[in-house]
Amino acid sequence: MKIDDELDDLNEALLQMSSQVLENLKEALDYYFNQNVCEINDNEIDRFERKIESECVKILLHERPYARDLKEVTGILKLVEDIERIGDHAEDIVTFSKKLNDKKGDFKSEVLKLSSIVIGMYEDAIKAYREGNTGLAEMIIKRDDEVDSLYEKIIDNLAAVSNKEDSIAQEIYTAIVVKYLERIADHSVNVCEWLIYIASGYHKDAIIL
Repeated sequence: MKIDDELDDLNEALLQMSSQVLENLKEALDYYFNQNVCEINDNEIDRFERKIESECVKILLHERPYARDLKEVTGILKLVEDIERIGDHAEDIVTFSKKLNDKKGDFKSEVLKLSSIVIGMYEDAIKAYREGNTGLAEMIIKRDDEVDSLYEKIIDNLAAVSNKEDSIAQEIYTAIVVKYLERIADHSVNVCEWLIYIASGYHKDAIIL
């Protein structure tokens, strides 16, 4: 099999994994807000990650990739880690949503706004990767400032709530959920940064290859 075909297969597996992670993330947040039945299969995400890593290593060992192909393979090896972590955080959100049950308090609307931005960032990050759109990737990276600002606002509001005994657990678990959302945004930014690296050889303004 030619290296171009191997890279096509690699990208197809990566996009399938990305789609499954998006589905898991949406299910996790639907569970958080609506307590609907949620069945997240993180094992499938792990299998995708192992398959992609294995294929990357095989290409590096058995092929003689040119610089362009080498950037793509090494970039994929890095960004697949971020996608897998987003899948992990979807599972984490479900875990702490179960502890909250239906007690979302006064922060439901703020968490909904944050989750909407975060999902949009991830969806656009995958779109940017699929299209090789570095301009869109740069825009997504800038949107992380909005996430950080809203995250800090929610945490400050949680800290300002009077610590009634029956509300402490709610505040703690809500803070954990929004922290996972903030981390998902960070991983989406990382995906965009690795896309830019694949296209240019630069990662965070430093040339690697």
